[in-house]
Amino acid sequence: MTLGAVHGPNAPPPSLARTIAGLAGNILEWYDFAVFGYFSKILGDVFFPPDQEGNAALLESFAVFGGAFMARPIGGILMGYIGDTYGRKRALELSIFLMAGPTFLMGCLPPYSLIGYWSIVLLCITRLLQGMSVGGQLMASAVFTIESQKDASKHGLYGSFVFATANFGTLLGGIIGEVMMDTLTDEQLHSWGWRVPFLSGILVAGFGFYLKYYEEEEEIGGGEEPAKDAHGGGTGTMSESSTGQEISPTPPKKNPIREAITTNLRATLSVGMVGSLWSSGFYVFFVWGATYMNDILEPPIEHAFAVNACALFVGVCIFFSIGGSLSDTFGRRPLMLVGSILSAFMAPLSLWLIDRYKDPYVAFLAQTMFGICLSIFGGPMTAWMVESFPPEARLTSMSIGYNIAQCIMGGTSPVISTSLVAVGSVAPGFFITACGLLAAVGIYISDISEPDRIKIEKVYGKGGGCGNADEVDTRGLLKEGYESEEEERKGGKQGGDADKIVIVDI
Repeated sequence: MTLGAVHGPNAPPPSLARTIAGLAGNILEWYDFAVFGYFSKILGDVFFPPDQEGNAALLESFAVFGGAFMARPIGGILMGYIGDTYGRKRALELSIFLMAGPTFLMGCLPPYSLIGYWSIVLLCITRLLQGMSVGGQLMASAVFTIESQKDASKHGLYGSFVFATANFGTLLGGIIGEVMMDTLTDEQLHSWGWRVPFLSGILVAGFGFYLKYYEEEEEIGGGEEPAKDAHGGGTGTMSESSTGQEISPTPPKKNPIREAITTNLRATLSVGMVGSLWSSGFYVFFVWGATYMNDILEPPIEHAFAVNACALFVGVCIFFSIGGSLSDTFGRRPLMLVGSILSAFMAPLSLWLIDRYKDPYVAFLAQTMFGICLSIFGGPMTAWMVESFPPEARLTSMSIGYNIAQCIMGGTSPVISTSLVAVGSVAPGFFITACGLLAAVGIYISDISEPDRIKIEKVYGKGGGCGNADEVDTRGLLKEGYESEEEERKGGKQGGDADKIVIVDI
């Protein structure tokens, strides 16, 4: 089956219900994943041997937290291959179901006091399955959302919704954590309270069922069988169907994994370098940060989880979409470069303020300032990644690059930060500074997409902010009949080519 898309004035609108369902599923998917980080101290007490010295149980819990990130590249490759071969929606469905089951089972696990070290084994297995799920889900959601939108001039805004909803899911986990910490006693939290947020994670499966069973099969992904005979026979030449409709060329299918590590290698590496800042910055400040303020700082900051949740909402959930929207005007690369440098500078300063004053209002301000800097960088990131790759291997290439960064930098961030903070309160901030500089290099060496080149030349003049990078052809993200985003805004070619029904393989 080849993908069909109707463009022009008679084109049906994108399925709003499907988009909302996918983004809502994104919220619960990341709530499920992040809640482990917020309850890491309690999980360390429940699943690991008692009477350990210092922060040993906390470090062990964070090690299991990081173990999920080791599975993310595997999940990314698997879901990427499925998405590029059989369609984006199928990869998204599978990843959602793969998250719901292990999260629910995690809430049912017996503690160390009942089954000893088997509790640790079972905890690791369920956490690894969670890691495989998110390894494919976020990138599948990003590609699915952007490719579903016909207005290429707003891809930065649409793409930012993907990470914004994921951040909101993390925020939801923080809110649940704060409510339970404030309403339950320590004994209740350790006996049964910690299970509640994991058992409620089964709700995410409902959105998977919606996508799978109640939505029309209007795939936006690649990988359907090449058209035969009247549809061009897969030869790569234009032809017409029996109804006289224009058919786009269908190139021979390529192995998306091979394409990711050969043809797309530079872009894949750039995504990995860029992802290192988002991974380290987010998990240090908005996952480990809550535990740091509540369990490591002496004296602890009052209502640390509420402070963390409010800063995440203001600094990231709100400003993330602002950053994405600004990139639709000023270009992805310039904003991401500015955001990476600001984040590198602000990270140690924010941690110094938190440690120096140990005040909830100062902590909120410090976290929010860093969150805004990170959002200037991260808001355009989704559209930048999607526009960096050709459609036939887009999801696989994105998933490999991004999840390697998550594996190396994201999963290890809580453990590294807990170890570094013993050296000095600002030390974890310099870890983020190094990642910020690495991200800036990754942005600079990346190829520049045609949509981004047009924005940059319009705002900054020809060559502004482009470096010596080559161009990436992303016309698969534009309406049929338009050669560039600028032409699309002006109305495209004359003669009605854009109004034809075409079959596009993206």
